[in-house]
Amino acid sequence: MGEHGPLAGMLVVGLEQSVAGPLCTRILGDMGATVVKVERPPLGDFARRWDDNVHGECAQFWWLNRRKQSVALDLKSPDGRRAFDALLARADVLVVNQSPAATERLGLTREALAEQYPTLVTCSISGYGADGAFRDRKAYDMLVQAETGVMSLTGTPEQPTRVGVSIADVGTGIYAAALVLGAVVGRLRAERGAYLDVAMFDATLEFAGPMLLSFLNAGLIYPRLPDRHHAISPYGIFECADGARLLLAVQNDAEWRRFAEVVVGRPELADDPRYATSVSRLANRQEVDPIAADALRRLSKAEATRLLDEAWIAYGSVNDMGEVAEHPVTRDRGLLADVEMAGGETARTLLGIAERLFGANGSGGRERPPLVGEDTAAMLELLGLAGTTT
Repeated sequence: MGEHGPLAGMLVVGLEQSVAGPLCTRILGDMGATVVKVERPPLGDFARRWDDNVHGECAQFWWLNRRKQSVALDLKSPDGRRAFDALLARADVLVVNQSPAATERLGLTREALAEQYPTLVTCSISGYGADGAFRDRKAYDMLVQAETGVMSLTGTPEQPTRVGVSIADVGTGIYAAALVLGAVVGRLRAERGAYLDVAMFDATLEFAGPMLLSFLNAGLIYPRLPDRHHAISPYGIFECADGARLLLAVQNDAEWRRFAEVVVGRPELADDPRYATSVSRLANRQEVDPIAADALRRLSKAEATRLLDEAWIAYGSVNDMGEVAEHPVTRDRGLLADVEMAGGETARTLLGIAERLFGANGSGGRERPPLVGEDTAAMLELLGLAGTTT
């Protein structure tokens, strides 16, 4: 694989905006693929303007679009479309995240692409899929969290809330990248492309899979619990004597025995039939959670972590982003890097997992995200279309 990653030499075209599509292509780029981001002139991806937290540029866009090339094309103009088609003729993968109707208006249907580009792997990302009653609905992250029931599990009994990160977008982007890789491997065997219909609804529902199966088979509707696990007890946030908060996780019966003996100081709880098994502890969580809370409330954070370490029980701190930036694991695993911006300033950024594992560089050395249309002229020259108005 070498220093350029396992996907070196692969050309990925992203007709993309927002999060899910750009994350999919960024992951492929992190593994060495050359990613060409096709943007609408003159402003490009609207995610460029969501915030200005990276020295005037958007933090979301930085996270999603580093190492890519940007080609600005008006696909409604003949010249712009001719350039796009020439680009697809060279591409290995096309990632589109637009509504099914918009994709069809561009002629990027399964049938048309299979006829024109028989070896092309196409990943079409939409909110609710290419078919069905919801296919033309607008779909943004929080909407999909609501529709898939994720918000029914998040928040307080009185108030549903969104998960604090865009899991519908992020989960879909990661899933799409994995599916593209599967289709690429399949192409090596069958020498033909694939058309992947990837819905945000499908990907997000994966997060709620156990809760859905619990309803389907036991009629169970889980309540919203703001700081407790729905299916394991004790597992949640507890306050220590000094006001510090710890997230405690007792995952199995052996851990419960050690927790009862070492931390609670009541070894008899390990054999009490109300608490001895995971199922019985969950059924009696109204008693189990207070037992854990009372034990930690008597201990400082330092004392609690010493006893939890002694009992080999999992725990964690509830960190904000400032604490995450200084976290030992962030430092030890080299997750952050300084990158030079287009204007010469230095931006601090998060490195992609695949980027770190493979040492990939799919954009010919550029570390930052591209400016809108920065690579249009060079790409048109490569395609033999120099001087074209796009």
